Amino acid sequence: MKRATVIALGGVLLLALVLRLIGLGFGLPAVYNPDEVAITARTLAFAKGDLNPHNFLYPTFYFYALFAWLGLSFIASWLTGAVTSLHAFQTQFFIDPTHIYLAGRLLGALCGTATVALTYTLATRLAETPRAGFAAALFLACAPGHVRDSHYVKHDVPATLAIVIAELAILRLLSPPSPTRGRTPFLIAGAACGVACSIHYYAVFLALPLVLAIVLAERARGWRAVFGRVVLTGIVTVAVFFALSPFLLVEPGTAWRDILANRQIVVDRAVAGRHALFGNLPVYLGMLWTEGAGWPVCLPAVLGALLLVRERWSLGLVVLAFPVAFLLFISNTVAASRYLNPVLPFCAALAALAVVRLIPGGPVRVALATEARQGSVSGLPPVRRRVASSGRGQGFPLLVALLMSIPGLILALRLDFFFRQADTRTLAQEAVERAIPTGATVLVQPYSVPLTQSRESLVEALQAHGVDPSRASAKFALRLALQPYPSPAYRTLFLGEGGLDQDKIYLGFSDAAGDGLRRAGVQYVVLKRYNAPDPMVEPLRTRLEREGRLLATISPYRAGADAATRARVAPFLHNTDTPYDPALERPGPGIEVWQVQ
Repeated sequence: MKRATVIALGGVLLLALVLRLIGLGFGLPAVYNPDEVAITARTLAFAKGDLNPHNFLYPTFYFYALFAWLGLSFIASWLTGAVTSLHAFQTQFFIDPTHIYLAGRLLGALCGTATVALTYTLATRLAETPRAGFAAALFLACAPGHVRDSHYVKHDVPATLAIVIAELAILRLLSPPSPTRGRTPFLIAGAACGVACSIHYYAVFLALPLVLAIVLAERARGWRAVFGRVVLTGIVTVAVFFALSPFLLVEPGTAWRDILANRQIVVDRAVAGRHALFGNLPVYLGMLWTEGAGWPVCLPAVLGALLLVRERWSLGLVVLAFPVAFLLFISNTVAASRYLNPVLPFCAALAALAVVRLIPGGPVRVALATEARQGSVSGLPPVRRRVASSGRGQGFPLLVALLMSIPGLILALRLDFFFRQADTRTLAQEAVERAIPTGATVLVQPYSVPLTQSRESLVEALQAHGVDPSRASAKFALRLALQPYPSPAYRTLFLGEGGLDQDKIYLGFSDAAGDGLRRAGVQYVVLKRYNAPDPMVEPLRTRLEREGRLLATISPYRAGADAATRARVAPFLHNTDTPYDPALERPGPGIEVWQVQ
């Protein structure tokens, strides 16, 4: 790799990392993405000595990797004197978990940046020129959806990294056969696919390019050879998958139950009723066009796919097999923008291929030529295609790629600085702690203002669930033992129809709208407000408007946003897929703080 290429790629990777680090501490010490809470809690549970997660909505390799990463974080904190013991590290999680969540999010940011680097390799192999690799890395570095999701403690960005690694291993199978190749490339490709599947089940669609590559690589040796390679590679894939998620075999019933539950949540709701097969494909294409990769990348990616198939249909078939099949699959799911992450590196690579093929850089002389280089950049078979030369050098395509990346870069920066704004729930917490005395009884909604629950309130909730506080689980025992106990702290009740959390007491919607507030001793109510009224909450709000006193209102919208804008633009929530809109000043729902009269 030339020095100029190394410097340019280093600059792109630095840009990618900076975009993924800006705003990384959003919300902390509060955590407003419930998926982050669930994933981190499940990971830290391994510290009790039981590596069985007893929950298989996801495979377990990412949890193990995150646990090891957080373990390294503890060691670093201990060596620097930030914490003095493991017990202090655990206790800190309940007082201020900022360090733990920052470490987990940093892992996502690093995985995202590593994916940018590997996308360079992917595009370079497809187009047989580092210029395409540079363009593809730049496209993914600035992809708003990938930048946003690299801020979370979630599976999708690490899974995307593993998928690109597996795709690169699969493409190596298409290299010209040699007497010394043997089984090693097939074993590596199978192992890489097994790793990816053990991070997220949806990586199973790597089986399509894997089988296609084996057929194309071994067909000259006969179908018996093809079948033998497929079986061997499949065994390796399955073995690695279960080696990294071993407790799927220990609790197959639980695993099957959780997988079916995940399907009911993600797939069945999307295809039931009025939703047709592939019904959400237009929604996902719209997400790709706007917040995913952006139209300046999506449009040339389509052209790049056509060019690749025209130049080398076999390579095009292998490359397109995963993203096309995966996109068709998720089009039958409840639309979630994070599912698009595995498609983004392919979009970037194909768009880069189109750029270097269609933008030669000036006065063009086109000749039909045959490349006979066995030591080509890609390591793939020679290709017969049109080769363009320019009198102005080869920098113009990179300039075009830079211009194409600017819209994505602008939106990514807007998202970054949007993440840096205080969430409405953080501002509401500050308002509550200023206006409401400690120990008061406050009714809140789940995933709302993160008020500190008093020790007495925690004991009350545990006893309501039939739990002896003296025999509470480790996480509740640590909270009860905090000295001094955090203040201000409140007796917290939760609005809703109940849940499994042992530290929460719920008050039903109809009960709260009736005489339930008085019977439960509620003195204050904190309500979330969206751009469309919630019919379950409106009866309680109507009562509060009639009988209560509004103490504070916190809005996510910019000053001057009119009623029509507020009705059109939904608040940005970290656990949903409502897009960022310039009318929003900060993340979070609208918040109202009421005093019960």
